[in-house]
Amino acid sequence: MFLKKKTAVYLSSDEADFNIAKDILEKDHIRYYEYVAEEVPLVCCGAGINPARFNNHIEKMIYRLSVVPEDVDKAVSVLQGNVKFVLTGSPK
Repeated sequence: MFLKKKTAVYLSSDEADFNIAKDILEKDHIRYYEYVAEEVPLVCCGAGINPARFNNHIEKMIYRLSVVPEDVDKAVSVLQGNVKFVLTGSPK
């Protein structure tokens, strides 16, 4: 699966919802690739510093799940209604 093209089926900033989505895909034996990264703020000077992190130590993370194109429709149908943020576009 590492070298195959993957399509994102889930995108969120909620870690609990992300874990639920992973559990659902595992239960239905759908192989997935997970991606977690810190959200980068848009600033024109290029500093990339999020002021909220200095005051409250807020970490804004982005969670994404991707599957191979053959499993996109199955993954979307399994996730819809069970988690908050499901990407519904499938490649044509």
